[in-house]
Amino acid sequence: MSEIAAETNAARPRRRLVWTVAAPLAVGALAAVTVVSIPDRDHGDAAPAAPTLSASSAPATPTPSASPTPSATPAPEPTDAAGLLARAAKAAASSPDPGARATQFVYRREIQDGARETKHERKSWFPVDGKSGGLILDPTMGNGRSPWPARLSDVPGAPRTASFDAPTYKFVASLPTDPQQLLQQLLSFDRAKRVSGMPMTPKMYNQFAFGDVQMIFQNIAAPPTVAGALMEAAAKIPGTAVVADEADAAGRHGVAVVGTNGTMRVALIFDKTTGAFLGVREVLLSDLPPAGPDGLPPAGNPSPGAGDGKGFDYASAILTSTIVDKLEAEPSN
Repeated sequence: MSEIAAETNAARPRRRLVWTVAAPLAVGALAAVTVVSIPDRDHGDAAPAAPTLSASSAPATPTPSASPTPSATPAPEPTDAAGLLARAAKAAASSPDPGARATQFVYRREIQDGARETKHERKSWFPVDGKSGGLILDPTMGNGRSPWPARLSDVPGAPRTASFDAPTYKFVASLPTDPQQLLQQLLSFDRAKRVSGMPMTPKMYNQFAFGDVQMIFQNIAAPPTVAGALMEAAAKIPGTAVVADEADAAGRHGVAVVGTNGTMRVALIFDKTTGAFLGVREVLLSDLPPAGPDGLPPAGNPSPGAGDGKGFDYASAILTSTIVDKLEAEPSN
C-alpha cells in the first residue's frame, strides 16, 4: 500500500518501483495506536437560559463590581506548515499509550482507493512482536483473506532480529523519542544490502529513510511518544517538505510530510489537532511538474487525466487503529 509468497508485495499496490527493492506496504498506516474516526460536526446542546431574578431577590441599588482580572492571552494558532506539524507532533506524543503486549496485534480498519483498484475497505491484524502470522481482509486480494507472514522467524535466511529491514511494533517502541536522535538513527542505518548491483548515493539513503518512516506509519504503528518524534524526524530528512494541507481517501484534511519514494511523491498526512496519522496519498512523479532547483518534491495536484482520471494514483484513510488481543478481534468501542 502477493504477500502470501513474499512479504514486501503483500499489503500494498503492485505498481511502485523503489530502486530494486519493494517500498513500504500500503496496508493502512497507523497513527500513534489510537482510534481515529472521521470527526462529526458540532452538535452541542444549546446553553440553558440564565435564571430570571425576581423582584424580591434583585438588589435595591447596584453594587460596583470588582475590576475583571485580565486573562492570559491565548497563544495564536499556527497557520504555517512547520507550526502545524510541530503542534500535531506534540499532540501525538501526549496521546495515551495503549501499552501493547508482545502477544497482541495492531488492528487497523481503513479505506484504500486507487492503484487501479476500486475504492474499498480493508482490515488487518499485525503481530506486535512480529513472530506470529497476521491477517488481511481485503476484497481485492484473492478470496478476500490473506495471511500476513511473520516478520521474524527461525527459518534459515529469514531475519530473527527486528530492525528497519524487518520492523515490528515492538522494535518501533524501542526507537528514540528525541527527534534529532531518531533522525540520526534513520539516516545512519545501513541499507546497502537492499540494493543489488547499484552503488548507494546520499539521495538513495535519504529516500530509504523516508520510506522506512512510511512503512512504520502505514503498516506497523508507533507508540505515542515515538510517533511524535517520527513526525518531526521525517520532516528533517533531506529531500522532504511539510505541506499545510493534504487530503486522505476519506476527504479529511491534515498537515503532511512529503517526500519521494522511488517513482512516487508520497504524502504522510496527520490530523492538525490530534496528530493522529490519517493516511497516505501517493502520486507518480511523472504526473507532476518537475522538482524545483531545491530538489524538494513538487507540490500541487497532478494534471487533469493523470492517474486514470482520478487525479492521484493511490490514497488511504485510517478509520480505526488500535491494539487487540487476537486475530480477527474487533475493538470493543
